[in-house]
Amino acid sequence: MERTTRSLTRPTASAGRSTARYVGIDLARFLAVVGMMANHLVAVSEFDPTASALNQRAGEIATTLTSGIAAALFAVLGGVSAVFASRRALQAGRPGAAIASIVLRGVILIVLGLALGALEVPIIVVLVYYGVSLILVAVFVVAPSWVVGIVAAVLWLGGGYVNSLARQTLELVEEAGSPSFESLAGAPFETLRGTLLTGVYPAITWVAYLLVGILIARALLAANARGKLGRSALGLAALGALLATAATLVSNWTLANLERFGVFPPEGLDMATFVEYLGMQQFGAPNAPELWSQLVAAPHSGSPAEMLRTVGIALAVIGLLVTMCDSRGTGPGRFTDVFRAAGAAPLTIYTLHLLATALVYAPLYAGAELPGGMSWWAAGLGAFGIQLAGVLVIGAILSATGRRGPLEALTSGIVRTVTRT
Repeated sequence: MERTTRSLTRPTASAGRSTARYVGIDLARFLAVVGMMANHLVAVSEFDPTASALNQRAGEIATTLTSGIAAALFAVLGGVSAVFASRRALQAGRPGAAIASIVLRGVILIVLGLALGALEVPIIVVLVYYGVSLILVAVFVVAPSWVVGIVAAVLWLGGGYVNSLARQTLELVEEAGSPSFESLAGAPFETLRGTLLTGVYPAITWVAYLLVGILIARALLAANARGKLGRSALGLAALGALLATAATLVSNWTLANLERFGVFPPEGLDMATFVEYLGMQQFGAPNAPELWSQLVAAPHSGSPAEMLRTVGIALAVIGLLVTMCDSRGTGPGRFTDVFRAAGAAPLTIYTLHLLATALVYAPLYAGAELPGGMSWWAAGLGAFGIQLAGVLVIGAILSATGRRGPLEALTSGIVRTVTRT
């Protein structure tokens, strides 16, 4: 029980070397993973003519609440995790070991992602993109915050332009999909280019999110050391709300004033439909390199407006949850701890989600006819409810036993063995 109790307390100012968990961060991870699940399982019903009216409406809501948002929150939290995972080595004066531990975690994610990329699921597996981005940011865990901030700002302002210009030049919309061992062997250059630039979750975007996460983690640790965690976390939440609101207003103004930018719908398409299309989910890059496109916060576009909006939402979520759960150091109740424990096992939960989805989609990919559309347990609210119940069961088990998720424990064990951290 001692191990469980320690994991539920926040780090204190007097415990400078503490590796205790922030409950609010784990709850944010829970929301990120469950949000991605909802996007995969519920949002698809929005455009399914065979889905019930309830599922179609739920699909619209899921799209609004999760499209581009859940993945961005997941990426920002990856930067937070990088700081937390490396702080023991940094406190011991071993910057090389700290960097190596992050690089090794990235390699593990890449290997697992390449294996899961072979699954036949209507989901872009993020782990290879995440792993490559984690390797690229590893050195920044020892860099001054001002350097981290400058690099993040450069990628935020210029990444969308470079990305969309490259795709325009290459005459492609997206490549790489879910990278796998097969795609890596058959098209290594395209797979690498996709993970860095032309994929749905390109490193040019995700590195910026991870760097923001590094700054958030440092701000929380510094505030906690000063005994001002609650005030600082609430400030982050307020800043996040302000950024998200500003980005949304700019995006809406841009879409309402496209003529001012000399942008008109293609022949045969009315302006309202064109605007709706421009605001829909993209494939990892803005529609065009021009300024107007960079100001549109379309989900998964990586435009400056979209990144500002999603970073703002991530700040708001993290700030509010840390304020509510960690500022007083009381720890979660038994019920809340189920969600915390599930959130502390994001890699395990995400992997099981992919495997479960592949299992229910197997008949479809095998060519079986599905009269009446997808079964209720394969897509829609029913499918999401089943998988969410499974997540909570896992959370309850981990909470009751005081253990970590198996993939998290395996990853940490490998990293400790290799780096001796």
